[in-house]
Amino acid sequence: MEHQSLVRTRFCESDALGHINNVSFFIYLEQARVDFFIDTQILEDIEDWSFVAASVHCDFKKQAFVNQSLVIKTWVSHIGRTSVKLKHQIFEKINEELIAEGEDVLVSYNVTEQKADPLSEQIKEKLKLYTI
Repeated sequence: MEHQSLVRTRFCESDALGHINNVSFFIYLEQARVDFFIDTQILEDIEDWSFVAASVHCDFKKQAFVNQSLVIKTWVSHIGRTSVKLKHQIFEKINEELIAEGEDVLVSYNVTEQKADPLSEQIKEKLKLYTI
């Protein structure tokens, strides 16, 4: 199963070349992963957030432009002891063209102890529902 987020591109995300700047895609991926964890109730509240990004990657396939609606499909590709790997595909909503593909590695992190924490069994079970 996958989760879908919707993002509408804004003028401030564009650059001198007239398309959405590559940096903006990392903001879209961040929003997609937060939406994923909250909308699926893997985390019940944003205050429960205990993950740090160990890696974020994005491959750009086509240009995006101001005032486009983008659909971001997110799913789990790997569940580790302390981490989860999410995959994303960003599509233009109307014509369904693939704009970009991304990947995040998130680590469950104890801020107080400054170290990785094992994922709880409850979170692992919920994540498994979105593993493709």
